Amino acid sequence: MEILLLTLIALVLLPNLFVAGMHDVPNSIAIPTRTRALTPRIATRLAAGANALGVLMTIPLGVHLFSWFEFPQMDPQMILGVVLSALVSLLGWNLYTYFRGMPTSTTHALLAALIGGALASMMLDGTDSTAVLHLPWAAPLATLLLSPLVAFGLAYLLVFLAVRVARGADPDTVNETSRTVQAVCAGLTSLGTGLQQGQRFSFVLLLSLPAAGVSDAASWMPAAYVVFALLIGLGCLTGGWRIGHMLGHRLVTMDPMRGMVSTTTTSALLFAGSLAMALPLSTSLTAASSVIGAGSNQRFATVNWPQAVRLFAYWAVTPLVVGGASAVLVLAISPLLEF
Repeated sequence: MEILLLTLIALVLLPNLFVAGMHDVPNSIAIPTRTRALTPRIATRLAAGANALGVLMTIPLGVHLFSWFEFPQMDPQMILGVVLSALVSLLGWNLYTYFRGMPTSTTHALLAALIGGALASMMLDGTDSTAVLHLPWAAPLATLLLSPLVAFGLAYLLVFLAVRVARGADPDTVNETSRTVQAVCAGLTSLGTGLQQGQRFSFVLLLSLPAAGVSDAASWMPAAYVVFALLIGLGCLTGGWRIGHMLGHRLVTMDPMRGMVSTTTTSALLFAGSLAMALPLSTSLTAASSVIGAGSNQRFATVNWPQAVRLFAYWAVTPLVVGGASAVLVLAISPLLEF
């Protein structure tokens, strides 16, 4: 039974990788393409290559984004059931939000799905309720609530600095410099996203392989990272334009200088918070909040606030929907599990 569940996990993981690349790539390329810093073809190829490189760099850099998340002890088949349910829920929500054009957080959705499945397991196999209830809720909840505020505030303030530095300069020179910085930041954000995605899905595998009885699970990871990089890169090549159109066109009216501020803020916070401090910082939440923060610091109305409020609502319900769906799936498949 464990091998069957592991096979199902692998089959669901593969489309998750592709959709994750498609879902997250607009965070780095939507604004650079909107302000003509990069052409769509160059932007998607740059993002695909940088994301794939970021995934492959995960092992030599030794970054452990989810090292703080200690999954509770439970029956091996239940662990596999929880992981399978989490991946199915994540895939369904990412596809739904992509076609709705909503840049929601894959990281927070995955964490919520695992926690929701773990809560459901308490009702089934006698999993220690203390271990489940003491899961590290604070870190993902804090980043979910605070990272958009920090990104918005930092981008808003940096516009003042950018305007002061550019005062008196030739507008064409300012725009050219802004577009160059945006192109660099697009590559950096994509690299950081790849690093985060590699850790996100390796965490799932490192939960699943030992539960299925696979010895020395770590030895499988180099080959797994190659598959991760390939599928995530292919997803990035699609451009994710449904979400990209919302970020670049429907949310804010953006000029090159403010586009530079938003992309710089996103890449800086991604590396500082997510990688240096090992916090589950969402690229989607950070990028969208940076866009709104930079775009709102203008003398005329540029932010489509009804669209922004709709986006905030999707962010708020993501953990509830995905965690609830995962819990329901765990309960649904429990008759098939032997524990």
